[in-house]
Amino acid sequence: MDKAKILKNVLKENLREHEIMRNHTTMRVGGVCDFYYEAKTTDDLVKAVKTALKTKIPYFILGGGSNVVFSDYGFPGLVIKNSSSNIAFMQEKSQAIVDAGVNLTSFILEATSHNFSGLEFLYGVPGTIGGALYGNAGAYGQAIGDFTKFVTLLIPKGKDGIPEIVQYEAPWMEFGYRESRLKKISGYQKPIILSARVQLAQNRQEEIMRRLNSFKEKRWQTQPVGQSAGCVFRNPIPKELQNVTGRGSKGMPDLPQERRAGFMLEKAGAKKLRVGSARVSAKHANFILNTNGAKAQEIRQLAEQMRTAVYEKFDVNLQEEVEFIGQW
Repeated sequence: MDKAKILKNVLKENLREHEIMRNHTTMRVGGVCDFYYEAKTTDDLVKAVKTALKTKIPYFILGGGSNVVFSDYGFPGLVIKNSSSNIAFMQEKSQAIVDAGVNLTSFILEATSHNFSGLEFLYGVPGTIGGALYGNAGAYGQAIGDFTKFVTLLIPKGKDGIPEIVQYEAPWMEFGYRESRLKKISGYQKPIILSARVQLAQNRQEEIMRRLNSFKEKRWQTQPVGQSAGCVFRNPIPKELQNVTGRGSKGMPDLPQERRAGFMLEKAGAKKLRVGSARVSAKHANFILNTNGAKAQEIRQLAEQMRTAVYEKFDVNLQEEVEFIGQW
């Protein structure tokens, strides 16, 4: 079976070979993938996944390129960039159905133009709706899972081994702090988010804009601007708080400042750490910056040094929020 020929016959001119992944991630590192395909619609996405499954080519779904670091050796398979862009607002229910490939900030601004409020706390967070749902993106005690009603998924191994499209209510996703059910599934069994229905609320546009500007200002004051993949580590949530219900249970349970990853990293001296052209941000100790053409391996080595520093000082083993993709 000539896998490359099958991919080219099905995916045609939008399929590219030997694409450099550093051009498609916010960290700006990563080697070459064998094949790269931009899915501009949900149908394109489904077609690409089905073709990869049929030819048994490893594949990876790429959203906005944040929270991922590709290896210097690249990815041995097909990277599918999800650029699906449909948004439908339901005025009477204050809901929206949005494709997984829609940029998160773009969606928030589009909702604002329709006088819909709710996700302002995510304004300025890089990435797509799909990526936000996959990792249950959140800030300031809230998370996107709190606003999700339904998700539409492509299940790679459906009935008779044929991929199928299904819809589930939000509880199926098992949203938790910076995680979802999908993050716990690996390999070809991992479902793929196609779209979601989110619950918003009607509000005056002036009030929504005020909230957007407030959250934007907070981010600029506390987080670095530059080539970063976002927070490297999750906040370590004690077991007794992991299943607490109510506001903040999916965003982040109330933690004292001294139990948060950024605080512990700073007290452990992480801001002084550097490996090659990768260094820890001087503004926020839970961010790694690519300052001058860093290698992916330097990013990962620095992350390990940060983890070790916290473990030695606080006896806490931080868990990564960033995903390291490819061969290492």
